[in-house]
Amino acid sequence: MSSDRSTPDQPLPPEVVGAGHGWFTRYRRYPVFSAGWVRGRLRVFALMALAAGMVAILPLLDEQPGDIPWGGLLNLTAQVWLPLLLGPWLCLQIRRQQWAPAREWRALVAAVALVVVGMLVFHQWLSEPIKQFVAEQTGQVDEQGRRKRVMLMAGVSIVRPDEPQGTAEQAWTPPPGTNPGLPPTVRLVNGLSSALMSFWLGGGIALWGWRRERAALAALAQARELARAQAQRREAEMRLSVLAAQVEPHFLFNTLAGVRSAIATDPPRASEMIDRLVDYLRAAIPRLRTDGGAQATLGGQLEIVRAYLGLMAARMPRLSFAIDAPTELLAEPCPPLMLISLAENAVKHGAEPKIGPVQVTLTARRSAGGGLDLTVADDGAGFGSQATGTGLGLANIRDRLQQIYQGRAELTLKAGAAGGVVATLHLPPEPAA
Repeated sequence: MSSDRSTPDQPLPPEVVGAGHGWFTRYRRYPVFSAGWVRGRLRVFALMALAAGMVAILPLLDEQPGDIPWGGLLNLTAQVWLPLLLGPWLCLQIRRQQWAPAREWRALVAAVALVVVGMLVFHQWLSEPIKQFVAEQTGQVDEQGRRKRVMLMAGVSIVRPDEPQGTAEQAWTPPPGTNPGLPPTVRLVNGLSSALMSFWLGGGIALWGWRRERAALAALAQARELARAQAQRREAEMRLSVLAAQVEPHFLFNTLAGVRSAIATDPPRASEMIDRLVDYLRAAIPRLRTDGGAQATLGGQLEIVRAYLGLMAARMPRLSFAIDAPTELLAEPCPPLMLISLAENAVKHGAEPKIGPVQVTLTARRSAGGGLDLTVADDGAGFGSQATGTGLGLANIRDRLQQIYQGRAELTLKAGAAGGVVATLHLPPEPAA
């Protein structure tokens, strides 16, 4: 079931229906044409119909039983209660099928149309015969089979045969089969009135409520999905901030151990290592404290990588590096600490195991789709034990990419043409603010 579809018989979210529904509108808390909606609507409309019926019946209490137009009352009751019961019931059966919205909409419209057409047929061809049959059974016809006409107003008005001659003759219907009936204009107006009443009682107005409900549920699902994605991203950034606040102890220990060893054998190199360590800490620490969010930029991340590779080159003179990034890309958003993780991988798994000179190259390019392609390549020892590309650091990067970009970004690894490994971050374009 898609996310924008409501669960039958369960109340709708308050964001869709609002709050403060009293007894009269309580049924609107449920999906349109659901069981709760049908039951609640029936209670409300039943009270309205009973109130209207009382207004119509009260004037008849003073009449003799033989003068009460039972056929007319039965006909009026049928025209109210048949669409009121049949239309919502048909629509409820359709909703229980849980069809796709487009198919469900067509079926609901067809069900309401069926009720309207059925009531038009009833009004046109069955209403008069029913009234005539009831009148005959209750003895409310004259010798020619004519029954009394009634006029529904605020109550029921009965024209008696003992009134003046002209009025009395008009007060009786023609014998069955001897007159086509009411004038065409009156028949048309009566038919339209019956159709409109059947459309309303049968749930026709609720069709617009169904469409509004679908649109509101779709918008709510989209808003909730966006909120969920934002929450996941904030959680990922918070976790990253906690991790980023901790400088790797073994990295510092190894660097300081190298400085201590170089002091005795190569003081100038020891001094350079200290300078590079200061450069790295100066570049990294402020961003470790602030780049836990979306404000991290490519330029800021490249500064950390440059300081790190400079420090590694001071510790390992056979290591060289190059960074190639167009100036116009430096302000682009970039997830924090991913590039430095790839650079560390290149040094640890590519440069350190290799005997002889090794180079690490970082490039940044605009992708064809408007995003960024960030590549860290080395010509070191190659995949080796990392052939599957499933190391802990790489798995962490992929997990963070999924949390931040929801499948729109990826990390790819491949063997370099001159040996080593080429790791590329494919980042999507950032949405416009």
